[in-house]
Amino acid sequence: MSWTVVAQKDFRDAGRSKTLWAVSLLFVLFATGAAIMYAQIPALQQAGANSAISSLGFVNFLQGPVTILVPVIGLMLGYKAISGEVENGSVKLLLSLPHRRSSVVAGKFVGRVTVLAVSIIIGFAVATAVMLALYPELSPGRFALFVLLAVLFGAAYVSIGIGFSALTKSTTKAGAGIFGVYLLFNWLWGTIGMGVDWFISGTLFFRQGVPDWYLLYTQLNPNSAFRTVLGAALSDASVNDALTAQPGDPFFLSAWFALLILIAWVVLPAALGTLRFRSVDL
Repeated sequence: MSWTVVAQKDFRDAGRSKTLWAVSLLFVLFATGAAIMYAQIPALQQAGANSAISSLGFVNFLQGPVTILVPVIGLMLGYKAISGEVENGSVKLLLSLPHRRSSVVAGKFVGRVTVLAVSIIIGFAVATAVMLALYPELSPGRFALFVLLAVLFGAAYVSIGIGFSALTKSTTKAGAGIFGVYLLFNWLWGTIGMGVDWFISGTLFFRQGVPDWYLLYTQLNPNSAFRTVLGAALSDASVNDALTAQPGDPFFLSAWFALLILIAWVVLPAALGTLRFRSVDL
């Protein structure tokens, strides 16, 4: 298949350019440093509290940092994938081979996601060794599930980066696009929703109660969807109970809906970029 050839070449190029090693080292330092830091939290060092140190607690500790770091890496890996080759002219050589434009985008996406996935796995594999040495309790299955969800979350941001890269022939414009996306999802999303509610209701800070549309709007953010799925996956409830909203809650608060949103962010940006790239004049 044509896209697999592009993906393999993209992954090999990442290794030769040291991108794979740099990203892997970043995740090793991040995950290992966080594992050691979590074990040293003063509140957990009080008498009788040492048993609270666990891999599940470590995952909860990581949620905030992961939703900041993984999007940055995913966007940076994706935004030059197509536009960079258009700028330097190498895309013409690539398309002179028997590759369709859709195969180029798909291959670039798979290649960059593979770089991210390998880096995350290496980083958290080293962190696991630290946990085995320092933590009295380890839940390998749930920690592995966390790593898998982190890869899926990162793939969503790689897809967004690839989408912008395929939409424009300029890495500068693609870079501006991913910067705007990062600000939107990490800083502005909630504020925009509150502004819309103020426009509709005439009151600030949901003084009339949080409306259902705002709950749905919040869930559409890939960061919120990731946190919802992760919280359900790591809960003590059964899988079916964890994926289902509580009685009386809207369906869009369930983890299965959040998982669909996360998958949609993995698929749709790259797909829209592909549609644009098919018609762009190179």
